[in-house]
Amino acid sequence: MENFYTVIALITAGAALAVGLINIFIGSLKDGDKADLVFGIMCLSMFAFFMLPPVGFILEDKAPYTLQIDIKRFFNFAFAGLLPWFVFLYTGLQKKTIPLFIDTIVLAGYLTMLSTKAGGSNSIWVLFVLLFLGLNVGYTFFAGFSQIKKGEKSKGQWLIFALCFLAVLYVITIINQLGNNYFGQMLGIRLFLPINLFPLPFILIMGIRLRRNVFEKYQLKKILSWRDVRWNSLVEGIHLFIIELDNKARIKYMSPYAVNAVGYNAESELTGQNWYDLFVPKNESETGKSNFRQMIEKGETQHIVSNVITKNGGKLIVKWTNVFVYDDKFNINGLMSIGLNITDQETAFEKVELLKTELEKENLLFKEDQLYEQNEPGIVGKSESILYAIQKAKQVAVTNATVLLEGETGVGKELFATLIHKNSCRSDKPFIKINCAALPPELIESELFGHEKGSFTGALQTRKGRFELANGGTIFLDEVGEMPLALQPKLLRVLQSGEFERIGGHETIKVDVRIISATNRELLSEAGAGRFREDLYYRLNVFPITIPALRNRKEDIPLLVNHFVKKSAEEHKKSVVTISKADMIRLNDYSWPGNIRELINLIERSVISSEGDTLKLDWISTNARGEKLVLHFSIEEVERTHILKVLNESNWKINGDDGAAAKLGLNPNTLRSRLKKLNISRGDA
Repeated sequence: MENFYTVIALITAGAALAVGLINIFIGSLKDGDKADLVFGIMCLSMFAFFMLPPVGFILEDKAPYTLQIDIKRFFNFAFAGLLPWFVFLYTGLQKKTIPLFIDTIVLAGYLTMLSTKAGGSNSIWVLFVLLFLGLNVGYTFFAGFSQIKKGEKSKGQWLIFALCFLAVLYVITIINQLGNNYFGQMLGIRLFLPINLFPLPFILIMGIRLRRNVFEKYQLKKILSWRDVRWNSLVEGIHLFIIELDNKARIKYMSPYAVNAVGYNAESELTGQNWYDLFVPKNESETGKSNFRQMIEKGETQHIVSNVITKNGGKLIVKWTNVFVYDDKFNINGLMSIGLNITDQETAFEKVELLKTELEKENLLFKEDQLYEQNEPGIVGKSESILYAIQKAKQVAVTNATVLLEGETGVGKELFATLIHKNSCRSDKPFIKINCAALPPELIESELFGHEKGSFTGALQTRKGRFELANGGTIFLDEVGEMPLALQPKLLRVLQSGEFERIGGHETIKVDVRIISATNRELLSEAGAGRFREDLYYRLNVFPITIPALRNRKEDIPLLVNHFVKKSAEEHKKSVVTISKADMIRLNDYSWPGNIRELINLIERSVISSEGDTLKLDWISTNARGEKLVLHFSIEEVERTHILKVLNESNWKINGDDGAAAKLGLNPNTLRSRLKKLNISRGDA
């Protein structure tokens, strides 16, 4: 019988040696799996156990044990201690707690065995053996089922299949242990099978599985290698930026097109360098790094357009699509960015936009000349702001939309109302104007809507209101913000339905009237303060047009001055045809709180008071008490004011291209003499 066990032991040792050497060789390769290495060490441990004297199984289990037995059993315990780590590495479980716990019990069992002096198979260390064998069985079953649950069905099934033999032998071991007790002896339980035979089927089955893994890995490598060839061919031929960055934004890979596009010869020149330090503009680098860190930390990719700086300092515009790169444990290991070079498209788009803008400017200038040559009723100017307002007015004129003209007092809102009416399809119909601020509150309703005979004291006959008179045409409500709050609902009704009743009347009158209103107030603010109906404001504000203030279109002042000088000179039979440069500068520098109305009054007053063919400005202002002040300025005063203004703008620098002398068109020495003559010093600033 003993010879039989020896033969089995030698067969097991041979199998363990062969499988162990193969696994250690494969596991120690550069890309080898650690599970192979651990399994190889386990197999060699069993080989050492069987081959150390006494060769084969330990059939006589009597304490105290000899040193040979202690050394021989060390390898047996080593196999049991390495088993949970093999399972841990093979299945890829995350927690190391259970393998460490099992190893603790294995160590305790071995140390207990070394200290055992009597007791044989009934010793305490045997109980430790049964415990860690049971834990190994349970842990391996758990790991196998976890693999199946994760979708790696084949891997888990092989592990459980190998474990079934280990579990059967474990049960036999327990039965043999019971057979040595009184309870077992009474039942007659005893299976004559050595306990150390349990690793053999596990070694053979898992050895076959691991070799199959190697074959599958080899096949997979071939497939991946073939796909890499196809991928590299695609990458090298496609005109895309393909960049792989690690977690620190360092370059791991750049496609040949990307390397060439940024001005380098080889990818090796760039590998390991930080992308944001090398290829991103300095003013965008920190922001780019921050966005990159956020993507990695939050696990959320972004699709962006960014600038890329080339080796020679050029700039490319690239549209990026980003995807994460993961390691074998599904942790984010970096970023793969695929970019499309859209520099040419963006440049072309910018050129198109520039040409479009230039074309619009040319069209505007063309329209401007036409508008000025056509001399729209009283509207004079070439500034973009006034031309834009005219364009908006003509745009809405051909419709029946309600228009709200906004602007300060004196900007010419009535002229724009006339322009809209003359360019509308109602131009041959009545155009009725009414100033809501010029009528007493008690009369404005009668003026607008009319009254019946006898409806109030003084109503001696029926009278039509302005809305009836404007039927089919246009009505212009100037200073509509002054309309009494009590009358506003009636105006709102006209706007909504075109219906109203005369004062004292019961008949509903229906009219077709286009309403153009004007105001120098902020009607929305007035509505918020409760002084104007909000619903009426929105009815009037269908198409708002803002008329620019004169101080915002100062380039039009020379045109306006020449226009009104000529008009006033003809009207008052004067020969004024010119104006001095100094006076024109003063007109440009003035803030014009009264806008064009104030300019017209000044020009007319100055034309009347001027003698000869040169206009002499006659400035009149009002003090806080309402008293008129006549201000006459000499040429020296105007010159002094203008020089001071230019000096302040130049920070009192006289020489140089940006100095005051160059801006005034004077020699620096001439300017210094003028400063001395006009008694100008820096303290006057």
